[in-house]
Amino acid sequence: MKRKRYFILIINLLIVTFSFAQTVEEVVRFADEQFVKGNYQVAAQEYNRALFFGYDKVDELSIQIGHCYCELENYDLATPFYDRSFKYSKSDSLKNEAVLGKTFCLLMQNKNFLALNELLYMNDHSTMQQQTGMHYLKGIAYYGLKEDSLAYEEFYTVLNLSEINDSVKTLLTSEFNKVYRYHKKYNPTRAYIMSGIIPGSGQLSVGAFKDGINSMVLIAGLYLIAVQIIKAYSLLDAALTLFPWIQRYYLGGMDKAKGLAVSKIEEKRYESYLKIVNLTTPENFR
Repeated sequence: MKRKRYFILIINLLIVTFSFAQTVEEVVRFADEQFVKGNYQVAAQEYNRALFFGYDKVDELSIQIGHCYCELENYDLATPFYDRSFKYSKSDSLKNEAVLGKTFCLLMQNKNFLALNELLYMNDHSTMQQQTGMHYLKGIAYYGLKEDSLAYEEFYTVLNLSEINDSVKTLLTSEFNKVYRYHKKYNPTRAYIMSGIIPGSGQLSVGAFKDGINSMVLIAGLYLIAVQIIKAYSLLDAALTLFPWIQRYYLGGMDKAKGLAVSKIEEKRYESYLKIVNLTTPENFR
């Protein structure tokens, strides 16, 4: 009697396993359809279901889940799936895709140094498209680290690999020439010192005219009041009354001038970054 029960149990398990294998394949096909349609949340859920129930192509499924979360801008969730794909895949091409996917996630989280380290896992058996993507992501990472010369080399390599015409290369070179000059043009130390010599002049030098004029008027007003106190009372009275205020706004103006210069550099660098990316983004990253 017991033996008969075991046989029935084994047969039922085989039937369920066979039926479920077909069901998992259907789940993956449905997930693929949703991914193509741009329904990434649904696709991710279905891919995860298939993975949970033992779909055998773990590397392919994991990278698809990573892509889904990447499209949903959930980079923290995407990263471990790219790692899993890299770990379980025997395909050099798929490993490279996983590295590029994870690198993109790291860059979107401003983890530029980690992104460069991740690209070290790229193997030599990469396609032309993967090589282009690697140089493009390296360019972004170097630019984020303010290694502008290295960033320029990487972006220029992208254009060479993409066989872009020389006019685009000229535009890229021109934009990087602007980037190289930003720190000199809006030098924070110079703005700080200028405001120490003539209050407000540092702000004016970086184009912050309203802040510069306000600082000039404020400090000048305080000095005029000090003169009147000296005339009516004494130098000591003026010093005791106004010196803390003059010191506060004087030094504050110098610090603000430096901060405005730093902000101006970042603003101009971002404007250039958008132009550089527009010129060099490979088709598979658009």
